[in-house]
Amino acid sequence: MAPLPLTRPLTGQDPALIESDKTGADPQFLHAVLCQLGLPRSPTPSRTFERTSGRASLSLQAGRTFNGLKWVDQPLPSGTRPRLVLINLCSEAVRTRSSEVDVGSSVREFLRRLNIDPGGESMAQFRRQMLALSSCHMTLAMMTAQGPAQVDAKPIDAFQAWHTDESGQQSLWPGYIRLTDKFFESLLDHAVPLETEAIGKLQNSAFALDVYSWLAHRLCRVSDANGIVLSWGALKGQFGQEYADSKNFKRKFQEALQKATDVYKDARLETVPGGLRLLPSKPPVPRAQARVTRALRTPALAPPAPAPVEPAPPATINPHALVSVTALEQVAAIAPGWDKYALAEQYKGWVVGLGEMPRKPDAAFLAWVRKYTKGRRP
Repeated sequence: MAPLPLTRPLTGQDPALIESDKTGADPQFLHAVLCQLGLPRSPTPSRTFERTSGRASLSLQAGRTFNGLKWVDQPLPSGTRPRLVLINLCSEAVRTRSSEVDVGSSVREFLRRLNIDPGGESMAQFRRQMLALSSCHMTLAMMTAQGPAQVDAKPIDAFQAWHTDESGQQSLWPGYIRLTDKFFESLLDHAVPLETEAIGKLQNSAFALDVYSWLAHRLCRVSDANGIVLSWGALKGQFGQEYADSKNFKRKFQEALQKATDVYKDARLETVPGGLRLLPSKPPVPRAQARVTRALRTPALAPPAPAPVEPAPPATINPHALVSVTALEQVAAIAPGWDKYALAEQYKGWVVGLGEMPRKPDAAFLAWVRKYTKGRRP
């Protein structure tokens, strides 16, 4: 993909300062961690799901629900339905600044709001996925300067109404869903704006929704005019852990990327040997100002690297001074099989996100490599 004309670097986003999107409609929102780490895209028999990217990691455990007679195992939430619901719930919570989200008077009304056919198999599929989403256990983890930190962040409090079949049991639908306090508080600090029209066009592709959400969160935080390069191996680790064949993953990812960039016109990235180069880009939703104004309330839920901070002056953090040739050559001994250049680029983005130049750059980089690759496959 050829890059568009260079734009100025942009800083973090504050939902309170977001303008309407290009269509004039209110923008949608999604938590920054979920933009970086999506749910399963296809049904899986597994009871657990893990995904890691940079400093952030997501762990899901399938839950159980009581049907009145016995406890029933629920699958992991997967596909487009849980994604669309989470986007809708996050959007309403950010707009109203309330953890209690109005979902209408019935299941059918809520489905119509999501632009999902409320009849037949679509209703049954939606009900199954909502039982899975409302009962699953979610844990978010983050590597901080003090070491790894994690927090339980189940997004939705127990929501019995997903059991309703809409046939004479309308009273089971309470009209609202309550987000858990931890998830809601973190969401207000780390909500990423998404273009409403784009979500509508991508709503039938879980992969394209994931890639679009990731680009919306990531591209406007690239501060280096030369961009950053992500290897296909790193992208597969983030988006394609379920693909055994790397070529198949690359083909599927490029298809999803094409759909995402078709709706995100200002996305600037290039295909380069071995991966993708991400370049500074305008966010998909214009904003009045780009400045983070709220203090971080939950350190463990800081957004994935690089964190949304104002770009440091070049004299304070020079990305090219963070990793020397000597340190780069030592990566092979510390992390056999890993792409040293991809690790270096990821580390640079992480340090820029922290906003502080390490006192001993080489030692800091090699220590980060040891922690980042320990126990993980290339």
